[in-house]
Amino acid sequence: MEKRKAIGLKGYFTRTLLLFFVGIVVIFALAFIILFLCMEAGVIAPANAGEREARVEIDRQSESGMFTNDLEPTLYDYIYFDKEGNVRASSLEGSTLSQEVSRYTAENVTYGTGVYVFYEDGSRCLFTWRYVASFTNPTLQNVLPNAELIMLFLAVMASVLFFLLFVRSMGRKLGNKLALVENASKQIAQQDLDTPITTSVGINEFNHALQSMDDMRSILKDTLIRQWESEQQRKQEIAALAHDIKTPLTVINGNAELLLEDTLEEKQAALVNSIFSAGMRVQQYVGALQQVSIIDMDNEVMETIDIVPMLGELNTILSPLAKDKSISLEYVYSENLRPIMVYPSMLARALINIVENAIRFTKTGGYITISACQNEQETLFSVQDQGPGFSKTAIHHAKEMFWQQDTSRTGSRNYGIGLSIAEKVAQKHSGQLFLENTPQGACVKIVVSSKQCRQ
Repeated sequence: MEKRKAIGLKGYFTRTLLLFFVGIVVIFALAFIILFLCMEAGVIAPANAGEREARVEIDRQSESGMFTNDLEPTLYDYIYFDKEGNVRASSLEGSTLSQEVSRYTAENVTYGTGVYVFYEDGSRCLFTWRYVASFTNPTLQNVLPNAELIMLFLAVMASVLFFLLFVRSMGRKLGNKLALVENASKQIAQQDLDTPITTSVGINEFNHALQSMDDMRSILKDTLIRQWESEQQRKQEIAALAHDIKTPLTVINGNAELLLEDTLEEKQAALVNSIFSAGMRVQQYVGALQQVSIIDMDNEVMETIDIVPMLGELNTILSPLAKDKSISLEYVYSENLRPIMVYPSMLARALINIVENAIRFTKTGGYITISACQNEQETLFSVQDQGPGFSKTAIHHAKEMFWQQDTSRTGSRNYGIGLSIAEKVAQKHSGQLFLENTPQGACVKIVVSSKQCRQ
């Protein structure tokens, strides 16, 4: 099929106005055709029918020489005067009669729509008519105005209706073209860069705008692909670097630990202990980088898991850590928890990080409550400890990577790593991480979607 050639906005509106003008002409042409057909059918008399009918009666009255009161006018009117000028008979009444009498006062003047007939007895009769198309039916003549006015009225009403329909149709067509531009902008805003944008709507200006948007979509897609590839390469390099650093760190920490077992001078022991502590912190940071890299690489596949068995597996991992501080781990959940679709190892790692932080800051001999509940939209895991709780600063910054605990918590241990990773995991599951303080201590809640997790 041959592609329709596009036109400019000026040409589009010119064509639209021309179509409207043609439509109006067609409407009035149809009105005249209908009027002509009605004349042919005898429903409507032509404009000169009144004169013809009056002329026939005028000739008859002139030949007889006297007025005969047997007239039955349908398309003309008459007024009969006696020789004194008094009206004796007429087809008109009231004010109409008076107006006609005053209009045709001069008897010797030739009128275009009236004629006087004079009789032998001195009386006279005025015959009048109008050049308008009228209905032949007397009832319609009395009820309705002349046929020309009715046809004109119908043509005007049809024109108004046509105008409204035409504007609506043109508005819908133009709106559809504008909708393509709007949809194109929404498509780009929603980052749907794979679907080509329609670039032909029949108007040059719109075509150029859509073509520019499609070019922008294509360029943006290529840019994002390159950016994603660069980001993936950077993540792989960080993961590889973290792996490479881990080996010499292990050697450093191992040798430092062996040196600490030897008998050293106090100053030497302090230096070696400082090396060992710093190495352990660096090793912790490297481990965190590896965890973040694993999450960002997005290599894990989502699976449907049962929550209760997962909590049992976590308890196996966390119980030895809690036992070192004589901390009890309490689990609270209902037995009718539905399976959820998650990244299993990511979610497990997030919960382990949260509980490890709770163990770190819970006093010896305390307890930690791990609970799980859900509704139709979300599944909530919460970890309640018996520590000092979050400071005002920690509430706002504890989820930042490598954030150091302030003096409101013991020591200067870093616990932003675990919470930062937990937040990334929550976001990966279309959820959130919340930090709260309770009378017992700190409470960390991780919410994941119960319906559909982000791919």
